[in-house]
Amino acid sequence: MKKNRFFIKVSLSLALLIVIVFGFMAYQVYYQPALKINQEQYYFFDKELTVNQLSQELEVNYGLKYPILFNQLAERMNLDRWMKNGRYTLNEKMTLIELIKVFREGKLKTVNLTVNPLSSIDKFAELCGKKLEPDENDFLLTLNDEVLLDSLGFSKATLYALLLPDTYNFHWHTSPKELLIRFKKEYFKFWDSSKLNQCQKLGLSPIQVSTLASIVSKETNKYDEMPMVAGMYINRLRINMPLQADPTVKFALNDPNLKRILNIHLQVESPYNTYKNVGLPPGPICIPSKQSIEAVLNYQMNAYLYMCAKEDFSGYHVFASDYNTHLKNASKYQNALNERNIR
Repeated sequence: MKKNRFFIKVSLSLALLIVIVFGFMAYQVYYQPALKINQEQYYFFDKELTVNQLSQELEVNYGLKYPILFNQLAERMNLDRWMKNGRYTLNEKMTLIELIKVFREGKLKTVNLTVNPLSSIDKFAELCGKKLEPDENDFLLTLNDEVLLDSLGFSKATLYALLLPDTYNFHWHTSPKELLIRFKKEYFKFWDSSKLNQCQKLGLSPIQVSTLASIVSKETNKYDEMPMVAGMYINRLRINMPLQADPTVKFALNDPNLKRILNIHLQVESPYNTYKNVGLPPGPICIPSKQSIEAVLNYQMNAYLYMCAKEDFSGYHVFASDYNTHLKNASKYQNALNERNIR
């Protein structure tokens, strides 16, 4: 009888110990923070890792508290079958189970990529290189890959039309090719049937609209003035009059910071020199703003053929229907430049 009582006590003690151990483990798994970090951090891996190697790296770099328990749970959850290379977000409140789910479910950190109007291809590549895993040179190579661009229906000359300004969400490990394919999808969303009908009425293709919009974007940052500027240029296109747009000359000279266009600049031999060539240049001269695209599609009907920056440097322009009036406006602006010693 005494022996039976002894065995019962031992059994109960063992059972209690097991409950305590499993309770402690459950507490660590479901309630306790798994890492010794004080704030959100990123974990990168771009190579094949075993679960054991992953736990070792987490222990060394992020203070994983229970690597053995992590390995046991990861094995039961088949983590090794689901791990993907990429950038993951780890935070100080994650439990073991949440940590494993992050890697098992491929919860990669996504990145907001904001494409700004007026940007150049170089600036765009630089932005992508800072935000995403591939570096700037990887993006530049892809952006200059004529075979790839042709497969997407674009060229180096028309690429700016593809890169519509907006904020896009990408996985950090998105490749340059995947990025361009995504932009092609967004391009088709933007150019819906309504906008395509407007293009048809204008007698311009979407890329030609973007090309004119890029000039409008460079001419003025005043949204309320854009439809007027667009209307003036459309008037010129319709009578085969050179656009004579100064921003295209800056683009041809590859000198966006040029403050004053002189006669010597107008002599540059380039298909982008709209003083020498009639019609639109081969493609956009920058990433056009969506407002400027809308301004071209919904241009203001007017009789203007000329425009000149206002002498008050407000950013607005004065418009004219005849050359003599334009010369008077231009003289005022030139005098204002001289007074400020802008050469």
